[in-house]
Amino acid sequence: MQNLPFLLSAMENFSQKVKPHLNQSLIDEDLWTGAPGEMERAAAVLFPFYWKQNEPWVLLTQRNADLKHHSGQVSFPGGGYEAHDKNIKQTALRETHEEIGIEAGLVDVWGFLDGIASISGFHVTPFVGEIKDVSQLVIDENEVDRAFGVPFSFFQNRDNRVKNKVKTPFGDRHYYVFDYKGDVIWGLTAQIIVQLVDRINK
Repeated sequence: MQNLPFLLSAMENFSQKVKPHLNQSLIDEDLWTGAPGEMERAAAVLFPFYWKQNEPWVLLTQRNADLKHHSGQVSFPGGGYEAHDKNIKQTALRETHEEIGIEAGLVDVWGFLDGIASISGFHVTPFVGEIKDVSQLVIDENEVDRAFGVPFSFFQNRDNRVKNKVKTPFGDRHYYVFDYKGDVIWGLTAQIIVQLVDRINK
């Protein structure tokens, strides 16, 4: 078994490669405190890395099939801003704790990506960081059916990325799809993943 100092060093090296490609400056104050502008609501997700088998993996969840928004889809931990949240970064951390039992103290946030409008009317800000220990997840079965990991290298391989087109009342729209061992990752989650991968590649 690998020793802890090696794992910490490996993840630190990886984080130093990712951080320069993330937003670090303050988010617009209105959005930071939960006002989504033209969107219905502000929301945030955590794009969580962890270290496994000598490489960075991404932790994902499959949402409960009975949820109102994006039921059954693969997603990042996250949800809508609530009035008691200090800011939308805290929203991401609170939702992560509620959905999969990870305390905020076990998350090292590296930065964030550009916000994305969801089809359900949310303005979603993705925060990127590391979960230091994923060995004892506590799944909230009311929101999440299960949690699983995907090696980040899978997303970095462009052969695993399929770009589809759909006609909407607003014109043609493109969306990305990943299929990892039968788990289909698409929609907002795939869009966030592509944003980070493309930033790193550029």
